[in-house]
This record gives sequence, structure tokens and C-alpha cells, in this order.
Amino acid sequence: MKFYSLIFLFILSTCAILFSSDFGYRDIPIHENGRVKPLDTFVRNQLLLIYGKRSIEQNALPEKSNSKGLSAIDWFFDIALNPYEGNKYRVFNISNPEVVGSLGLDWDPKHLYNQIEVLTGLKNQIQYITTIQAKPEAELTHFDTQMLKVYSNAIQYQALSYSLSCLLPIIQIHNETVAQSLSINPGDKLSYYQLMRKATKLSSSVERLINLDKNKWSEADYELQHIMGVLNEIDQDKFANILKIIPPESGSQNEAWQSPWELMESRMIGPNQEKLLLTLESFLKFRIANDSIKSDSLLAEYNKLLSLQPKGLINLDNIKLEIWKNKANLFYKSVAFYILAFLLLVISWMTIPRLLRQISFVCLLGGLVFHFYGIYLRIIIMQRPPVSTLYESIIFVGLICVICASILEYNRKDGMGIFIGAMTGGVLHFVGFGYANDGDTLGMLVAVLNSNFWLATHVTTITIGYGTSLFAGLLGHLYLLQSIRNPFDKKYLKSVNANLFGATLFALFFTLFGTILGGIWADQSWGRFWGWDPKENGALLIVMWQIMMLHLRLTGLVKPMGFALGMVLNNIIVILAWFGVNLLNVGLHSYGFATGIAINISLFTIFELITGFGSYFWAKNRQKQL
Repeated sequence: MKFYSLIFLFILSTCAILFSSDFGYRDIPIHENGRVKPLDTFVRNQLLLIYGKRSIEQNALPEKSNSKGLSAIDWFFDIALNPYEGNKYRVFNISNPEVVGSLGLDWDPKHLYNQIEVLTGLKNQIQYITTIQAKPEAELTHFDTQMLKVYSNAIQYQALSYSLSCLLPIIQIHNETVAQSLSINPGDKLSYYQLMRKATKLSSSVERLINLDKNKWSEADYELQHIMGVLNEIDQDKFANILKIIPPESGSQNEAWQSPWELMESRMIGPNQEKLLLTLESFLKFRIANDSIKSDSLLAEYNKLLSLQPKGLINLDNIKLEIWKNKANLFYKSVAFYILAFLLLVISWMTIPRLLRQISFVCLLGGLVFHFYGIYLRIIIMQRPPVSTLYESIIFVGLICVICASILEYNRKDGMGIFIGAMTGGVLHFVGFGYANDGDTLGMLVAVLNSNFWLATHVTTITIGYGTSLFAGLLGHLYLLQSIRNPFDKKYLKSVNANLFGATLFALFFTLFGTILGGIWADQSWGRFWGWDPKENGALLIVMWQIMMLHLRLTGLVKPMGFALGMVLNNIIVILAWFGVNLLNVGLHSYGFATGIAINISLFTIFELITGFGSYFWAKNRQKQL
């Protein structure tokens, strides 16, 4: 009953977000890497690249700040509305002592530095950076890579800081004559964009100023000179075109979105784009003035203008849903439930076994609900199955393992399913968090995956095969451990062996048909059914190994313990097919390439070999002693 109540609460919360939430500055849509996303997602990922986290902690805030932290979106608006005061945030995370020393920085135990410190250090390394930028990636040392990362982060920070400077009211007009010619009051502040729109009103005065002897300049002339100087200074910010928040005038999905600075440079601003720019400019003005009433009304107007865009260009409901997903951190809640389920299960082995095991199972189901709901939201937002990247495959395989484990626990009620589910769910979540640190996890499909049909058939099927194969391998581990722990309980061991056999058949079904479907897709996309691509070979190895183990078991050539060992070794083949072939950097499955995981794969392989063969021979010795 509690399980269904949780699902009902999730549905209610989603409906509340979609139908009652007001449009806020977090919801401003931006186009990046082929998709439209909320500004909140964009700045969270930018902060992650620079700082290593998606929100700012107290140790990176100004010393006089009483705040315990700052969200990414508030950090962005602070540095964008006050671009010349961004040095107060210590968000450059540099943990390499050699890089810190080469930049002339003092070592900080927290590894945090501000913008001015990093830029000053980089000025002395420009020649070196230019040299290593020209090198092939394979020739770069770890130090080179770290230095390039710091340089890239500094450029990114600058681009964020000055991305809205053309819309900020920072040019104050003091002279009454100049103010009158611009149809404003003396003391009013204008933005770069406003002055450029009013440029024709000053053109005659500027031409006269150029040809006039400086000794004859009036107060108005000096004001004009000052204005031209400020405009020229602000014009230096035109490199900051990272914020692509203005949709194309035509409303076509094939045309590029533009940043405010790109529109300033093009001098070709359509009427719809102009309305968005003017509304955004007014919003920034009143946000600087801390007038929340007017800024909120302007956001509502901005939302109305966006809603008038052609259908399909911007899905504002999905924008709101993604904002909620960002706040909810469903996968963090999921892993917390998995850890709690594991701890309660361990305690149940010592006291109150039945009650604690039931509570532990409820916690496992709670983690499963959060896990499933997080993936479901990704499907809704992206309008495709979430299995197109290594990160997505990791969280999806984790879900499959936990579902299989929950079914096993529902049938057995002995804690075995809880143990497998909590372990796989928790471990794969932590592995996924490592890949999530690369930036936006809701990326667009690469060309080879650009087919929802094949994503929903081949890729989803083979990924389910990975999950069920790992589940079968873990069952093999548990069979061997139980053979060591209690070799006398033949009935129990027989039931576990039956579960292992069924899980292996289930895994073979999905890996086999996933591989066949992949061949059909390859024939349609690349003109050949099979090309001995590393990823294809990996999938084939899983199928062949599982078929071999099933035949050996059915013919009696291996006994239950040998079959369990074979499925433990199957885990190594799955990981090599899933991750290992990505290290080769060859083949048509280029969307799956990964680096820096060779050591982890080696450690996993050694662990499986030691625990697999160790428990197998231990169990054999226990059997001989009977």
C-alpha cells in the first residue's frame, strides 16, 4: 500500500509542477548542444565544470557572506549583473599542486581560487598554453590536460560574466543636452542595446565632434566622448556569446538560436527577437533594482512571448519538469534508500530478522520508485528511451537489476533479493554519478542513434540484457557463498540454482535478440549486418558464453557450483563488452567511447577472478568434508 501511495504522490507533484507553477528566471529556455533546456540546467552544468559541484558552498563565498550556500542560478545572475565584481567567488577548483605552482598561486588546502588570481596566473602561461593547444591529444601529459582545463574554465567564466552586459543599464547620462537628444532624463542609465537603438539621434553630434577642435568642446561634447569610450569598452564583451536564449525569428527548428551579443553584432534583429530582448532588458533592470513585482511581471511577459513561438520549438512544460527534476535529485534519494535497505538487512541478520527484513524491502522498493521515476522524467523530457550514453545505460542497467532483485525477493522473502538489489542499485548509482560529473546528462542523440524506433528496440533490449546478465552473475556469487556458509541445506541451494538458471535464460533472451536487432539496424544504417565491430563482438561474446554455460549445465558437464562460477565470470565479459571495448577508440559505435576507466576495469576483473575462483574452491573443499 505504501508503494502505491508513493507513486500517487509523485504523480500529484508532477501535475502540480506542470499546471500551477509560475514562470521564473530558472525557466528561461536556452539552446545548447542541440536541445532546448532551462537556464537553470545550463548554469548548473557550467558551475559543475568550473567548480566541481552544481551549487556553491560556503567556503567559496565572500568572507563576509552569512549565507550557507548559493544556487547556481543565483550565482550566474550575480556575476552577469555585476560582471566587474565576479572576483568575490572562489569557484576555480585547482587540485593539482604543479598547476597551482606554475600559475604563481599560493597553495590553498581547499583548492579554491577566484577569477583574478587565475587570470593573472594564466597571463604568464599564454605562450605555453598556445603550444600545447597545437599538440595532438595523445601527446598531452596530465599536467598539460589540467592546465588546458583551467584555461578553458577561465574563458568560460568570462563568457558567462559578460553574456548579458549589452543589456545592462550601466551607461549613465549626466548632461541635460545629451539626455534631451536621447529623450531621457539627466541621470538615467541606458544599456548598450538602448544606445545603439538611439544611435541615429546622436550621429550628427558625433560627426560634429570629430571635426571640432577639442578646445571648443562643450560639456555635452565631453559627455559624448565619454559615452563613445564606454560603448567601445562594452563592445569588447562581444566574445561572450555563450548564452543562446533568443529563438530564430523564423521559428524553424533547423535555424540556430542566438545570444544577445550575436544579435548586437548581426544588426539584423527581427520583431519577435526585439520584443524578447526588450523584455529581457527590462527584467534585468528591475532585478538590479530589487523590484521583484515588476521583474516577475516582465518574466510573465517573457513567458507569453515564448508561448507565441511556433509549436514544437519550445516545450515550456518540459522546461518546468526539468527544473523540478533538478531540484528533486531523485537519484540521490534513490541511492539513500538503497543504502538504508542494505544497512537494515545487515542488522536483520543479528536481531528482529523478519520485521527488519520487511522494512528493508520497503526501503528497496522506495529506492526503486525514485529510480524509476527519475528515468521516467528523463524519457518525458527527452522524448526518447534514456539509453543513448554510458551514463544513461548505467542508471538503466541499475534499474533492471533492482527490478529483478525485487521480484526475486517478493518470491523468496529471504533477503537475497534485497541484498542484490541494494548492492547493484547503490554501486551503479555511484558509478553513474562519476559520469554525470562530465556535464549535461540529458544530451542530444549523436547521428548513429538518431532513431527512436531502434533506441526503443535494439539499444533498450541489449541494455536490459546487460542488467539481467549482471543480476545472474550476482546470483552466482550468492550460490557459492551459500555453498560455503551452509552446504547441508540442499533444498535451499537447489532453489537458488533454479533461480540462477532462470535468470541466465532471461539474460540470454535479451542479449541474443538485442544483438540480432543491432545487426538489422546496422544493415539499414551502414549497409552490412555484421562488421566485427568491437561493440558487436562484445555482445556476441556475452551470448556465446551464456549459451556455452547453459549447454554445459543441461548436459551435466558442469555441476551447479561450476555453473555458478561460469556466471560469475560472465560478469567480466559483460563489463568488457559494456565498458572495455570503449577504450579501443575504434569502430562505428563512437558514441560510447570513454577514457580513464582501464584501471577500474582491471580491478573489477581481478576482484571477480579472486572472489569467483576463491569461493568456488572453498565451496568444493567444504563439500568434500561432508
